[in-house]
Amino acid sequence: MQKLDAGGWGLVLALAFTSGCGGNGSDQGSASVDPATLDFCLHWANGVCRLAYLCVDASAQDAAFHARYGKSQDDCWQSVEKYCTSNQSGGFGPGCGPGKKVNSTAANACTDDLDTDSCVDWAAAPGGACDAVCGTANTGGAGGTGAGGTGAGGTHAGGTGAGGTGAGGTGVSGAGGASVAGSSGNASTGSLATQREFCEVDQSVQCDRAFECFATAAAATFGTLAECKSLTTSACATGDYCPSSYDAAQAAGCVAATKAATCDQLQGDPPAVCTAACGQ
Repeated sequence: MQKLDAGGWGLVLALAFTSGCGGNGSDQGSASVDPATLDFCLHWANGVCRLAYLCVDASAQDAAFHARYGKSQDDCWQSVEKYCTSNQSGGFGPGCGPGKKVNSTAANACTDDLDTDSCVDWAAAPGGACDAVCGTANTGGAGGTGAGGTGAGGTHAGGTGAGGTGAGGTGVSGAGGASVAGSSGNASTGSLATQREFCEVDQSVQCDRAFECFATAAAATFGTLAECKSLTTSACATGDYCPSSYDAAQAAGCVAATKAATCDQLQGDPPAVCTAACGQ
């Protein structure tokens, strides 16, 4: 993997959905999303959409903006809610898909912040401080190890999990937020100053999206999300990425577009902003 497909959706995503995923997009499984989670996700989406259309002037609402926030404020929630109701990892907003439970304290804090955030606050965290809202349910038996048995979530990169309280209660393990910049090249955020940094961030995001949208095929191809990111980090260290020219501003738009794209869109051609990042 010495020659990398620069500025596109080719390296990770092509491997994922050509290794057996099938033709029509998301591989989320047949499990349903918890009703309480659906309520939270709708509230979260409406809060995010309100701020997005309030804080970004119409003249600045480009293709990447509409890819994430819909064609208008009226249908924005449909575009945004799907992030929350998926089991994304390190993506935009919380991952509250099948098998996840809402931590009501964290959920209330998240939506309260979105209801009161200024545009400055929103620009700093467009998805809100909501990454730790959902986690997997762990039920502790009577006489367990304190509050909620083993339910108290550990500390994850990007957020600290919150467990439930009460002996024998149900705790919620913390859902980690976005990967932290500087984590040995496995980050989905970080500096894009150089071609190599763009390669590491771009391909890390592609790993996130591959395991979100094409989980079965991605696992068959890479093993785990961590292995996918490790593989692409090694490739970025030795391969050619944007060898002719590089535009860091366009690279930032490419990463945002990859995070915002639907699973179906990820199976098509990359947006112009991604090819423009490498002067193509």
